[in-house]
Amino acid sequence: MPVFSAIGSLLFGAGTFLAGLTATGLQIAAGLAMSAIAKAVSGEQQQQTFSVQGKIQGGDDVPRSINLGWNTTAGSLAYQNEWGEVDKTPNAYSTRVIAIGDIPVQALVGVDVAGSPVTLLTGQAHPTLGIPVAEYRKNGRDYLWIKFHDGSQTTADPLLTGTVSSAARPYSARRIGRGVPYVIATSLGEQELFKGGFPQYKFTTYGAKLYDISKDSSVGGVGTHRWNNPATWGGDGDFLPAVQLYNLLRGVRWNGQWLYGLQDLPAARLPAANWIAQINKCRAGIAGPSGTEPTYRTGGELQVGAPFNAAVEALLTSCQGRLVEVGGAYKLYVGEPGSPVTQFDDGHIISTEEQSFTPFFGLADTINGVSATYPNPTEVWNSKVAPPLLRPDLEVRDGNRRLMASVSLDMVPYPGQVQRLMKSALLEALRARRHTFVLPPEFQVLEPGDIVEWTSARNGYVSKLFRVDGVADRANLDVLVDITEVDPSDYDWDQETDYRPPVDGPVIRVTPAPQAIVDFGVSPYTFYDTDSNARKPGIQIVWDGDQVDVRAVVYEVVLGTDVVSSGEFRNVAAGWGVISDGLIGKTAYEVHGRYDPYSARPVEWSALLTVTTPDIPEVNNIQVIQLGEELRNAHGLVTGKSLGSVQDQLDELREQFGDLANAIVTGDETSRRRISTLVARNGSNTAAIIRNEVAIAEADKAIAELSEEVVAVVNDALGAGLFKIEGIADGTGASAQILMKVRAMLGDAFSEAALRMKAIADGVGGTFASVEIMADRLVFISTTGEVISAPFSIEDGVVKLLVARASRITSQDGVSMVIDFDNPEITFTGV
Repeated sequence: MPVFSAIGSLLFGAGTFLAGLTATGLQIAAGLAMSAIAKAVSGEQQQQTFSVQGKIQGGDDVPRSINLGWNTTAGSLAYQNEWGEVDKTPNAYSTRVIAIGDIPVQALVGVDVAGSPVTLLTGQAHPTLGIPVAEYRKNGRDYLWIKFHDGSQTTADPLLTGTVSSAARPYSARRIGRGVPYVIATSLGEQELFKGGFPQYKFTTYGAKLYDISKDSSVGGVGTHRWNNPATWGGDGDFLPAVQLYNLLRGVRWNGQWLYGLQDLPAARLPAANWIAQINKCRAGIAGPSGTEPTYRTGGELQVGAPFNAAVEALLTSCQGRLVEVGGAYKLYVGEPGSPVTQFDDGHIISTEEQSFTPFFGLADTINGVSATYPNPTEVWNSKVAPPLLRPDLEVRDGNRRLMASVSLDMVPYPGQVQRLMKSALLEALRARRHTFVLPPEFQVLEPGDIVEWTSARNGYVSKLFRVDGVADRANLDVLVDITEVDPSDYDWDQETDYRPPVDGPVIRVTPAPQAIVDFGVSPYTFYDTDSNARKPGIQIVWDGDQVDVRAVVYEVVLGTDVVSSGEFRNVAAGWGVISDGLIGKTAYEVHGRYDPYSARPVEWSALLTVTTPDIPEVNNIQVIQLGEELRNAHGLVTGKSLGSVQDQLDELREQFGDLANAIVTGDETSRRRISTLVARNGSNTAAIIRNEVAIAEADKAIAELSEEVVAVVNDALGAGLFKIEGIADGTGASAQILMKVRAMLGDAFSEAALRMKAIADGVGGTFASVEIMADRLVFISTTGEVISAPFSIEDGVVKLLVARASRITSQDGVSMVIDFDNPEITFTGV
């Protein structure tokens, strides 16, 4: 059977327990050395041990691994913690420690985040967090850092032992990770960048430094490598399958401790001349997609839980290799057949012994096309199907059947090499001629893997090359051999005509473009009262309200470099809103806006638009007059400015509720009112306490009101007080107020004082809060009760400041202004 890779051939060395086999028996035994393609054809399950580990692992049962050549892995989670505070957000940072192997590696050469390759800003490393990632920098702030240790570290990372470690999740200084390459990935939470949660990583490395016997001048190579001095190891041989195989057979160790492979195989059992020759065959240049490249290279993460023979087969598969054991020595043969070691013709074959000849394959063993998958670094190391190698001419020959063999090249991340392997494997698979016969004793030097030249008139061979697949000694010193035809031309390669570029999909991180607010505009706006008086200035903003996935429209009003007003309008569909908070008239402001979406997607501010608020003359005087009228008219149940009207209302209350304290509840579930009264009467003298509670819940409005009022009347004198709390909410906004008011009357004399606290949030009228005072004078009283001063009074609607003949006004920093009305003069002290 044709060979794609075979370790089974190591069974057939001369002098083994197979001595004495018949021709048929030897042919069957040699057939055990099935190739990867042969296994695929026969339906035998292939091992997938060495495919790229794309998802992070965790737990104590994660097998150790060795990174060989150019490779990638998601690694295994060793530690995680959340820490730090940013903008008052606790645990804003998340740090993950990810082990990516169990033997030191040469370098970290690439990082993939969330399925896309990223750029490490190596020249801008943070002193503790590591190297920032360009794709995770937003508005000048970094949100992701990568820190790498290659496995040669001798102390624990101070970021982990200091900043990240916590009482709940401590990170001990003893957690050094000797020999373990690992990555510290630290992310700062940001909804848009990490909307999928913690990102998945893949880390690409140049793997472990290996011993290259071809670079050891002490055993026939050229160079300074020495097996007993790992400090001399490393170089281009680290990427060659022959070098990797040699190290597996000798045993992979770190710091003197065995990790994987054979443990006690001496160098003498790996003939230096053979291995040096095969390493150089792997190293030999050949045309590739990007120019000249080594003929055979391999890379991957080798998990030590994998059977050793599976690891060997994976490496042999990547280089069309065969590993042969002869007399306890292991020899390697890669790629195209070498020069013949001997020649013979029909006369050398012992005709009296049994012979076997297979001229062609049966249908079950026939292939006429090859398909292969391999890890594709261009597509973040996802499995890639190479362009299939089809031979329509062979399909016609095989009865119009397409007989495909599919193979996984898990350790070949090189598309040019993949297609070269496919071509040579298919052509070699067409070599069906196989002979088994006996040769005389002088051919006992033959070994499996040797190439022989046979000229046969009987078979029409002229210097035809065959590969020795099996050898068995006979008792009379004759040699039973099993040979298969080969042709060096099967390995010919024309890059221009044979190579078909694979179609690679884009894997760069593509994020949606930030959405700008549509049709954003601003204009001046004036608020009017019910008497059509211009009350205050505002700014109207407009936008396109026909939007989906928009929670609100956010705005900022800027004066110079300061944001003087900001907020949002949630009724996006309305397409407009009015701003009043913090604005003054006849002032040029700049306004910009943006959408606030429900989902985590990028948006951007509009350009700053300039607008000048309206000029409203004496706006403050108009407001004061209006507020005064509102306070004067804000009464309770008992209203009016004459004793007669008050008495009439008290009589009505008494008639309705009686003289005793009681409570009347009226209304249904949506509107309730409760009134309680306490009235005492002696002739015309009356004292009353009235409590009024109102609760209304309409379809589009809700009102809650509570008031308590006291009234005392004797002849033509009245004293009354009111305390009232009110809250109102509807579809346009909300308001709340607390009113405290007192009233005194004697005949025609009438006096009132009031204090009101009011808050309004109105989508049309604006948002503001006020404290309003109605009184004739403002008096300050000490805690002991004595009057300190009454500096303010109101006479004929004019506010006056009453001061002494000589008065001092002192600032917080000690500067005083002295006003002397007798001289008159103004002086400053402490300046």
